[in-house]
Amino acid sequence: MIENRKDEHLRIAATSNVEEGSSLFDEVQLIHNALPEMDFDDVEPGTTIFSKRLSFPFIIGALTGGTETAERVNATLAKAAEELNVGMYVGSQRVAIMKPETAGSFKVVKENAPSALKIANLGAPQVSRLSDRELIDWVNEAVDMINADAVAIHLNPAQELFQPEGEPWFKGVLSKLKLIRRVTNRPLIVKEVGNGISMEVARVLADIPPDAIDVAGLGGTSFIKIESIRRGDTTEADVFRNWGIPTLLSICEVSSVYDGLIFASGGVRNGLDGAKAIAVGADAFSMSRPMLLSALKGYDSVKETINKVMWEFKAAMFLTGSRKVSDLKKAPVVASLPILLWLIQRGVRCKLTMSIYDTLKPIASVLISNLINE
Repeated sequence: MIENRKDEHLRIAATSNVEEGSSLFDEVQLIHNALPEMDFDDVEPGTTIFSKRLSFPFIIGALTGGTETAERVNATLAKAAEELNVGMYVGSQRVAIMKPETAGSFKVVKENAPSALKIANLGAPQVSRLSDRELIDWVNEAVDMINADAVAIHLNPAQELFQPEGEPWFKGVLSKLKLIRRVTNRPLIVKEVGNGISMEVARVLADIPPDAIDVAGLGGTSFIKIESIRRGDTTEADVFRNWGIPTLLSICEVSSVYDGLIFASGGVRNGLDGAKAIAVGADAFSMSRPMLLSALKGYDSVKETINKVMWEFKAAMFLTGSRKVSDLKKAPVVASLPILLWLIQRGVRCKLTMSIYDTLKPIASVLISNLINE
């Protein structure tokens, strides 16, 4: 049953070591500004996403729905999203559409967060099998269920492949995304669930285009591992433990070919990680497993977690001399050699590599000139 699977996901995510790989945020350094020429209270971390003003560019990540435990988690997170003025994804809503008696586990979000930025969520494999009429009905139902401000379609081929009852159906997804973009009067987000989005995929998506891409890269919760634990055999998960694109690199890859909003998720574990994500090209960031662990402890724990992340994010802004989020996007960043080698080998032109390309360009011109003259 889908409901049993949802509770298993929550239990395993909360009690097992399910984080794999590295997001690589530790491999970049924001440059300290010893003379920020402002007070800490002058920092303005607020931003606007889909016409909703957030206290800082943070979205509670997609988690769950469909069970009693999920309902309690969603209600707790929604209350915090409303009070602290941050955004919130919900988990996949297929279960509520197929089994209406479980819809209450999602409806608590609109009841407890009437003003917050709320993002509906459906899976690409299921979307791929719907007729156009059914797809429109599903999307509208998902939006109405939580009074969503945007719709996310999640791409999860690795999860579906390792899931015991998985549905690795991705033929025709692109045409369905184009239909959703055309007929739905809500912004469209295309997101991964922990294995990242490459520049090739981002380039294909740019033809739609979605309003935002959530890279959801390697470095946080691994659904390959979760599904393998459910199956009782982690052998294959060990082989594929580092499968995916680290979150930091995925931000760079996507930003090099896509002009819409970019959300960073996957191994974001504090406000400094979030600030680094913004500095290298993202517009907002989200966290899932840390929010689940907090929600299971209660409302006060969720508030404490979000407030801590917000203080850390604001501190990073202050220490880089960034009065506004737009200033943070311009803040200088230094990356380690492995990151630069990946990006250069991939031909990625982004903030981290432009100075290198600018340096190499005149050298290349001289070399070419010499070859021609010879």
